[in-house]
Amino acid sequence: MKAEKIKGFTLIELLVVLAIIAALIGLLMPALGQVRKYAGNVKQKSQIGSIEIALTLYKMDFGQYPPSHGYDPNNLSPPDPNHPDYAYSGVQTLAEAMCGMDLLGVEPNSTFRSDAKGINSADILYPPNPTKANLDKRKGPYLDRANIGVFQPNQIFKPASIGALKSDGHMICDTFTTQSVKIGAKYYKIGTPILYFRANPSAVNTQLIRDVSTSDLKYHIANIYNYTDNYDVIITARSPANGGKDHKFYEQPFPDGSTFYNFISDPMIPIPPTAPAGSCGRPVHPDSFILISAGPDGIYGTKDDICNFAPNIQ
Repeated sequence: MKAEKIKGFTLIELLVVLAIIAALIGLLMPALGQVRKYAGNVKQKSQIGSIEIALTLYKMDFGQYPPSHGYDPNNLSPPDPNHPDYAYSGVQTLAEAMCGMDLLGVEPNSTFRSDAKGINSADILYPPNPTKANLDKRKGPYLDRANIGVFQPNQIFKPASIGALKSDGHMICDTFTTQSVKIGAKYYKIGTPILYFRANPSAVNTQLIRDVSTSDLKYHIANIYNYTDNYDVIITARSPANGGKDHKFYEQPFPDGSTFYNFISDPMIPIPPTAPAGSCGRPVHPDSFILISAGPDGIYGTKDDICNFAPNIQ
């Protein structure tokens, strides 16, 4: 009795199957990349939405949105460049308003001073070791830090590059990982800080615009947003120590802000014919705030930015 002949694939058949599988993988890879990109954008939009809700809750408690610049005793203009709170930027005031300067809740009497003091400089609103009474009167936190990346500048950027930024002032970062940093015994995936600007819906007041020459005021239609509120963050982010990325909002001479104002302008509202040549028009959300994530490329002012508005980019 003859033994049965065992049937199998020939070498040529195996090679053909492998070639087909390789071709299919080649076709699927771009699609998988698009799915991954879409999922990343959805995740970031969700984070932006969470911050919007948190800011609304803050306004319900305090009657207004938090400022996007540091301490100002008259609530009229940003501090003098020589003042230590000059670089307490919108990124950092947002983090304080959402979580508190020490991440244990928001002090109701906060004046958003980088030294944690109240209007009376003898009042320490965020003491190093807060008492139960101090903690009991606080509001929030308005964001769940388990799902929101909150870090300090020297954890996000190279410590030698942070310059005037408040080194222990926290920043809320987006969900796009730009680096992995070891903090203590654990590694954290860190994104780019989310820029926060509060609207100033009052009439034009040149005093509200710091470091902008008269010739550059043409970009500040109605002076609703102050481009310089986060300028120190952008300077730090573009330094060679942090990759030297070409952030589009960085402009010299310091600073005219034309790219920023074009980026946030509402394309549906025409620029008045009487406006100076080069004016960028009325911005979006003129009575609330804007939030800007640098997107997957980690560069502010490009087409992949995720914002709480549709950026005006051609």
